Amino acid sequence: KKKNYIGYDPYDIKGTKFFLWALSIPRKPFLLNIFRKVILGPTIYLELFFPILLRKVFLIKPKLNAKGLSLIAKGYFNLFRLTQDAQWLKQGESCLESLNQIRSSGFENPCWGYPFNWDSGVIVPAFTPTAVVTSAAFDAYWEAWMLTRKHEYLEVCSGICDFYCNDLNQSEGPDDTICFSYTPIDRFQVHNINLMVAYCLVRTGQALNKSELLDLGKRAADFTIREQNEDGSIYYWSKEQNDQDPNRIDHYHSGFEIRALWGIWQNTNQKRYLNAFEGYYSFYREKLFYRKDNIIIPMTELSGVYPVNIHACAESILLSASLAKTNLNAAEDLKSVLPWVLQKMLMKSGWFRYLIRKIGPFEVRSNIVYMRWGQAWMFLALTQALLVFNSRMNSDE
Repeated sequence: KKKNYIGYDPYDIKGTKFFLWALSIPRKPFLLNIFRKVILGPTIYLELFFPILLRKVFLIKPKLNAKGLSLIAKGYFNLFRLTQDAQWLKQGESCLESLNQIRSSGFENPCWGYPFNWDSGVIVPAFTPTAVVTSAAFDAYWEAWMLTRKHEYLEVCSGICDFYCNDLNQSEGPDDTICFSYTPIDRFQVHNINLMVAYCLVRTGQALNKSELLDLGKRAADFTIREQNEDGSIYYWSKEQNDQDPNRIDHYHSGFEIRALWGIWQNTNQKRYLNAFEGYYSFYREKLFYRKDNIIIPMTELSGVYPVNIHACAESILLSASLAKTNLNAAEDLKSVLPWVLQKMLMKSGWFRYLIRKIGPFEVRSNIVYMRWGQAWMFLALTQALLVFNSRMNSDE
């Protein structure tokens, strides 16, 4: 709060002209790919070891990130639920006021984007609205509406759904299924985005008794669960676009998808979504945690414990806490993973470090503070965990 919620982001430096040029260098032919690696390799390592210095060289300033602000707002609302202290409600609503001031311009309905350029296969200019940032804002406004029943907050949620329906591109799949795009300027089929949009649509459809929103959300969810693998996992990209980053699975995107499937099932009570959730959650617990004795370590990727990424750590806490009230496995995981994350990633300053890599026998720590990627996600995750522990204390469990 003292920083006014501004901070650096892992992707702010990748939005500079230099990085966008370097990332645009083709991987083929072979010699061009070598040139790409010669340019990018040293810069990436410089960013790992001297992240602040490199940002000063590129004149990058800390910025207010709409997604981070949305996560922080929801964390404040969790603290209000926990304590019933009106100061937390006031803090959360203040964040929403700030959020309203940084909406993406040029669109009729509320939507938000990142405050930097980024390369996602296409160059997405700063503040171009994205489904992922907008869905985080939706969650914050939705929570505010659930707590206060102020109709203005539900109206924002409804407007966000209009943005999804009118401004995002929709790819048609088999059996009348659809997939929503990442932004209005691409036709990507990314499952975590598609499920986030679906979850927003089904909630709003239920609240406003709008069957068309509910049906659209289910059509989107059905697109994704049709592509669920036999082991329960879901790749980042659709099978049609899987060649962009083949068979990609990571901790935090899997967590997003599992939480969305859980929410969609709760709002529809249709068993196919419960089955999809159960299969995916079983895969997640088996493959994306390292377990030894009583230690549980969140794995960012399937390849191993390192690199330890604060975003994956936060998601491991948030997902476990979100499910803990009704799922014994999640409650047990939460009790084991939370102490490890705090011991490993919390610095003496009170901030959470970004990353720990393993180079040979040595751990190399990147202690840069990322407001959205690390602090906001951890704040939300910890408040969600507090709700669980408070509930169990009250029930003498």
